[in-house]
Amino acid sequence: MFKFVVFCILFVYINGQSSLCIDRNATSKPVIDYCKSQKGVLESRCCYALNSTIILAIDLTEMNLNKVPNLTDYINLTTIDLRLNSELKSETDDFLGLKSLDYLLLPEQYKCPGDKRVWQIIDYIDDPKGVQCEHQKDFCANSTDMCPQSRSYCVRNGPNHFLCLCKDGFYGYKCLRYGKFQAGKFFGLVGAITVVLSTFFYFTHRRNVKKD
Repeated sequence: MFKFVVFCILFVYINGQSSLCIDRNATSKPVIDYCKSQKGVLESRCCYALNSTIILAIDLTEMNLNKVPNLTDYINLTTIDLRLNSELKSETDDFLGLKSLDYLLLPEQYKCPGDKRVWQIIDYIDDPKGVQCEHQKDFCANSTDMCPQSRSYCVRNGPNHFLCLCKDGFYGYKCLRYGKFQAGKFFGLVGAITVVLSTFFYFTHRRNVKKD
């Protein structure tokens, strides 16, 4: 019984933490220093905001990564250290949604996403060696041709990522429709199609059922 209780406690504790945090204690000086400056709490690889579950910084060094982990649940990250991952390769959706990311440390072979269009400062550093990307620029302000300006506007969505949101009065694919989105007609049509298909599959299935 005692062993079962201990197991349950450990299970709840482990699942209450980020899966990227539980491995070993942070050794990245930039992550540790940033956490101290924010009066955060270091738990394993992660720095949490004081009295909060919000993760501000994460040390992902020496994890033998070949791609950047999915960080969509870490939207408040401001500092990431990915050095000492010699096999790490870039992909188009890396760091998607990380609008607050301000300090990114990468292994030597990995360039700052978006390069100087996205970052104010880019440096090559030692101990350990890597690339340092600091302070995201307003990507949308430097890329005015990304969205059709007459119908939509650009919003940053992480380093080298953006969203085109429709201006008031426009909606639909590429914001090409003008007026108010007719939700009643849309959901009515979807409901009707669902009923028709459900009825069709119901009777088709019944026809194939063998009778005793």
